[in-house]
Amino acid sequence: MSNNKKEKVIFLFPALNEEEGIGKTIREIPIKELEKLGYCCEIVAIDGQSTDRTVEIAKKEGATVLISPKRGYGYQYKHGLSKIKGDYVITGDADGTYPFNHAALLLEALKKENFDFITTNRFNHLEKGSMSFSHLLGNKILTLIANSLFGLKLKDSQCGMWCFKLDKIKELNLEDDDMAFSEEIKIKSFKKLKCKEVDINYKKREGTSKLNYGHAFKNMMFLFRQRLK
Repeated sequence: MSNNKKEKVIFLFPALNEEEGIGKTIREIPIKELEKLGYCCEIVAIDGQSTDRTVEIAKKEGATVLISPKRGYGYQYKHGLSKIKGDYVITGDADGTYPFNHAALLLEALKKENFDFITTNRFNHLEKGSMSFSHLLGNKILTLIANSLFGLKLKDSQCGMWCFKLDKIKELNLEDDDMAFSEEIKIKSFKKLKCKEVDINYKKREGTSKLNYGHAFKNMMFLFRQRLK
């Protein structure tokens, strides 16, 4: 890879009151390893107007912080995607759960067979205590519904760690402002792009989870609405 034209990798993640996990998340990102491989990197947190020290810690750890005009998992991602410029994006949560230290492996998998989008599956390598039974069951049910409605073969429709070509994702017209964004990006990517799902490790989160039964219901309703379009 030419040093005069380095490809840029952006680590992008939404954050909302994640002061307990955001520092650990950023420190796990292997910037030096990727730079040795010839990439240039940027870490971007899209903050949903946190009321704790999330922004302060993210900046201290070297991240660029974008303040989203409003809260919402999907809205924050859409805001971030509209602002960044680069070649590849790797996403995840700011709570220490996702293995950002495996970024080079994800990029290699993406580029080896010229994929546009890689999503990940947490269920084969769950750390003890990383997911409650109700969370696990809800994920399995939503994945079953998504696969049935859209002809997919996903193992984990809710996973938030993705690796993709930025220009390809910007063509998808992503709409959802909430947690169903995670389903939408997979449904549209697998319909229009060259995609793959790979296994990852999933760790116990730092801080308190913000997921609830309401999110699961909204995600399910989103799937049925999308199918009717």
